[in-house]
Amino acid sequence: MTSRCNWAGLVLVAAGLTLYGCNSPSAGPAQPAGPAEPAAGHGSQVGHSHPTADSDGQAHGQTDMEKMRAGLASLSAEDAASAERQHFCPVSGAMLGTMGTPRKVEVNGQDVWICCEECRDELLADPDKYLAKINP
Repeated sequence: MTSRCNWAGLVLVAAGLTLYGCNSPSAGPAQPAGPAEPAAGHGSQVGHSHPTADSDGQAHGQTDMEKMRAGLASLSAEDAASAERQHFCPVSGAMLGTMGTPRKVEVNGQDVWICCEECRDELLADPDKYLAKINP
C-alpha cells in the first residue's frame, strides 16, 4: 500500500513540475547582462509607441542588428559608431536604431543616445539613474 501511495505522490510531483516548473520565474535560464527593465509606462504614453517596421515596411524579417544598422545609417560615421557602442536606450532598454534613427542628448557633458524623442524627458528628469546604466 505504501509503494502505491509513494508512486501516486511522485506522479503528482512530476505533473506539477511539468505544468509549473519550467515556466516559473525562478526556474528559467539566467538572463544576460544588458539593459535594465524598460521604464514604467514606456510605450504607454500618449503618442509614444514604437513601430514594428520602418516607413517603407521593410523592418519585418530583419534581425535586430540589421534594424540597428539601418536605423544608424542616416547618422554621421562618428555618431553611428558612438550609438552602436552604447547599443541600447538607457530609458527603454531597446536596441538603438531598431525603431528608426536614435536621438543624441547631451547629459552632464556626455552624449547619450535614446531610442526616440519620447525618452528625452525621462532621461533629463533623472540623468544620474540613466548615466549609471551606460557607464559601467
